[in-house]
Amino acid sequence: MDIQDRIAKTIAVIQEAGQGLTRELLQNILLGNVTEEIQKQEFDSLESFGIAEDMDEMDWNAIFDRAIEEGLLKIKNQKNSTLTYTPEGKKFRKKPYSVTLRDGSGEEEHDGMADADINVVVSGTVDDRHEEALSHVTSERSKRQIKLIRAIDRKIALDDFAESENTDLDEVLDDLEAMLLHGKRMDISYFTNEVIGREDIEEVRESMPSGKLDMDILRREWGDVYNEEELRLLRYILS
Repeated sequence: MDIQDRIAKTIAVIQEAGQGLTRELLQNILLGNVTEEIQKQEFDSLESFGIAEDMDEMDWNAIFDRAIEEGLLKIKNQKNSTLTYTPEGKKFRKKPYSVTLRDGSGEEEHDGMADADINVVVSGTVDDRHEEALSHVTSERSKRQIKLIRAIDRKIALDDFAESENTDLDEVLDDLEAMLLHGKRMDISYFTNEVIGREDIEEVRESMPSGKLDMDILRREWGDVYNEEELRLLRYILS
C-alpha cells in the first residue's frame, strides 16, 4: 500500500509543532484526538491538527517505522522514542515519491526490488553475493549507507566521507544510527579513537550509568567538553 501521503502529513505535523513528538502524540494530532496532553501543549490549535483524520484505519506505528527505514524520520530521543524529520524528510514533503508499506510477508515494493536487498551487511561488510542486487538500489539514502559501510571497512575518516558525499557528519551519524536500529553495528573505533581519544572515551564510559546511554545525560555531564557530534559519536560507540 502506498503511504507517501501519510508520511508527508506526519512530517507536516512535526514541522508545524516545531519539535520532536512521541509516536502517541503524533498519532493523536494526525487523527485529531483531543487528549489532556494535547490540550495542555495546545497542539489542538495547530493548523495540521486532524490532518489525517480520514486515515485512522492504518497502523501508524508501521508507517512511522517505514518512514524511519526510508530515512525520512529519525528517532530524536531513544528513551521515549521521540520522532523528528530528517533533511530528506523535509525534501520529501515538498516532493513526495512512492513509498509502500510492507505486506504480511515482511516485503514491500520499492523501485522494483524488495527492502530485504537494501543495506545488506555481513560481518560489517557488504556481501559480494549481493552486489548485483545492490546495483539496482535507487534510494539515495540506501546508496549512501552502502558507501558508508565500504568506507568504514577501509577505515576512511567519517568527516572525509561526509565531505565526499556533499553532506555533513551529522547526516552520517543519522545513517549509522538508522543502521543500528536494524541490528547493523559498525566498528568506528578507528575514527573515534582519533577524534576523541581512547583514554577519553574510557573516562566517559566509566562515568556513565550502566545501560542505554541517554543524550540528555551525556549533554549534562559532558556538554562543556564535547560538541553535539562528538556526543553522538560517544553514545554510538558506548551504547
